[in-house]
Amino acid sequence: MHGSKILVGTILALAFSLPSLGQARGQLSVHDAAIGTYVADRKPYGTSTQFSSTVGQLYAFTHIVGADAGTRVTHKWYYGEQLMAEVQLRIGGDNWRTWSSKNVMSDWVGEWRVEVIADDGTMLETITFEVG
Repeated sequence: MHGSKILVGTILALAFSLPSLGQARGQLSVHDAAIGTYVADRKPYGTSTQFSSTVGQLYAFTHIVGADAGTRVTHKWYYGEQLMAEVQLRIGGDNWRTWSSKNVMSDWVGEWRVEVIADDGTMLETITFEVG
């Protein structure tokens, strides 16, 4: 009888000490992503999915979780199907906020996207927006 109580207690202790699958270290994922007009205090501002053609510059903000220090992600900025910029970003830990920016000319109206790509080529997130 005492042996079964010890076994149950051990199993419960192990279950509660395991990290959740979504937050396990080494399981890279995007917790939050947005396009905005600026970043301050590691937060995006002026976020939207539609921007004026006179916006001038936009920021792709990503909150990355589950990364080891030194991991890299890439932001690929597309205007329609044309790759306009590719920015490699170093991730400093398992809960990291990072961003890239892109100057947007006033005649570059239409659909845009930023793909967030892991080092191994895995697409982690796609952020879509429109300039018009």
